[in-house]
Amino acid sequence: MAVTVERAVLEQAEDIVQMHWDAEDWILARELDAPARGEVSLADVREQIESGEWRVALFAGIVVGALRVLRSDPDVWIEDDIPAAYVARVMTDRRHASAGLGAQLLRWVDEHARSEEASVVRLECVETNARLRDYYEEQGFFLVGRRDFEVEWPSVVLMEKSLR
Repeated sequence: MAVTVERAVLEQAEDIVQMHWDAEDWILARELDAPARGEVSLADVREQIESGEWRVALFAGIVVGALRVLRSDPDVWIEDDIPAAYVARVMTDRRHASAGLGAQLLRWVDEHARSEEASVVRLECVETNARLRDYYEEQGFFLVGRRDFEVEWPSVVLMEKSLR
């Protein structure tokens, strides 16, 4: 399934939030750790869309995936001098996940990062979600660290892919 990735618009905020909740439900049904429900609010997503952080994947005009890409992510990553693109969220409509949509979205991030002159793409993954960690490794990411939080977030592993 070939999709187009475009900058999200405010009218797509509800689609993004619903997709996030559906992804959480899918993760919890498989007894995997996920961030607490409510972490992503409609108001936050609207603000982030206005800041240009969200992209949506469209198939036949329907939102089938979404991702949030940042130039820095100081809540999770220690700042350094390496030009990077940070994937703060990537999710797919579960009805289209088996069509390789996640991999397409991550390839889009690679191209976007290159166009922004980033040399790496970074993301984090809940430490106990071995299935997702394996998936990211299959997509070319390597484990580069770990992060614990003082808040109610689970520990995460930090993963990175070189674009050079």
